[in-house]
Amino acid sequence: MRILATVFATKPHLYNLVPLAWALQAAGHEVRVASHPDLTEAITRTGLTAVPVGNELNMMSSLQEQAVDPANASAAWEDLTSGMLETRPERLTWPYLLGSFTMACSTDYEYLTDQVMLEELVEFAQWWQPELVIWDALTFAGAIAARACGAAHARMLFGLDHISRMYYLYRRHLSEQPPELRDDPVNDWLQGRLDLAGEPFHPDDADELMTGQWTIDPTPEWMQLPLEVPCLRVRYVPFNGPGSPPAWVYEPPRRPRVCLSLGMSGRDLLGGDLISADDLLAALGELDIELIATLNADQLTTTDNLPPNIRIVDFIPLNELAPTCAAVIHHGGFGTLGNVLVHGIPSLTIPAPWWDEADLGQHLHHRKAGQYLHPTQLTTETLTTALNHLLHDPSYRHNAQTIQTEIRHTPSPNDLTTTLEKLTHQHRRRRPSG
Repeated sequence: MRILATVFATKPHLYNLVPLAWALQAAGHEVRVASHPDLTEAITRTGLTAVPVGNELNMMSSLQEQAVDPANASAAWEDLTSGMLETRPERLTWPYLLGSFTMACSTDYEYLTDQVMLEELVEFAQWWQPELVIWDALTFAGAIAARACGAAHARMLFGLDHISRMYYLYRRHLSEQPPELRDDPVNDWLQGRLDLAGEPFHPDDADELMTGQWTIDPTPEWMQLPLEVPCLRVRYVPFNGPGSPPAWVYEPPRRPRVCLSLGMSGRDLLGGDLISADDLLAALGELDIELIATLNADQLTTTDNLPPNIRIVDFIPLNELAPTCAAVIHHGGFGTLGNVLVHGIPSLTIPAPWWDEADLGQHLHHRKAGQYLHPTQLTTETLTTALNHLLHDPSYRHNAQTIQTEIRHTPSPNDLTTTLEKLTHQHRRRRPSG
């Protein structure tokens, strides 16, 4: 069958989809990956066929504009981690939920599903006629394109399902309002998107358009939110993009090897220097470890006079580096965390403020498979103390390896292909092309 995957233009979200896309292609299906033109080269470098739609998204420019102000770090974090990430019951009132979805629909969702991108995606789907559309959980255009061509569609998560959690809470609160006060920005937004696709809007279909006919979830089961959405669990399989690790990666390290990875947005995610990358290196250079810091020139003031136990590299596939490490220090991104969990490595999370990084880091901390430091609590002393716990308390590695075993018992992308074929047959709405 023909399968169209949609994802917005960031590599971590693309790489989350790649193992499943390749499993489906290896099973004999035709797979295409649609995204903004920014991602075309990255898609083709995975060996999959790209379908560029819309204008360039320039996602990195948008992220840099949201860098945390170190002079007001606590307030900035409160700002960035509210909205769809809010979990405090006392905050989750109807006015708060209404405001959050009004903002999300008019800014975030509109940005990721702009008119040009949506119209070109719908046009391609109506011409190519996929039987199944798999859409990244922030690429709602995939669900609308599936509606326009009659395909079944599944949502692919990239971490904790805060969207469904907030959406169904929003729906419950909305139903409790007097009829004259039931403002519904979600339905209004969906109707506008379907109008662009030339499709009628039915309020009963809103749930499906927001959360998929079913959901594919690579998050470990013990981390998942307790939600009643049709869900297929799938094992996280690391894909880090093309790369050729240097020979020293495979040589036994003389000291405990530690990887420092700040993710694609580097120290901006740590608050533009709540503690600089240079200060991190200076503190870690005093420990009896071999530190591999995956940083680029923009993330460092200088690479002169580095301690001899520190090696700076721009990029090494973490799937190759992690198994050689005693610990990993990271920002909590789902892809980085997935690599760490799959290889059973204890880790220290210093979370970025974009999605569920803090949640995932705290989950590991509670299972004593990792340490957690909020950026506003980060100092050279707290950093070295947390890392020493990971390196010298064997229970952390034992607990990380227990999680590794649990992941290995989760169905692989290959195991999922037959189930996806059956669900596609059940949910597809056959429609004439043209």
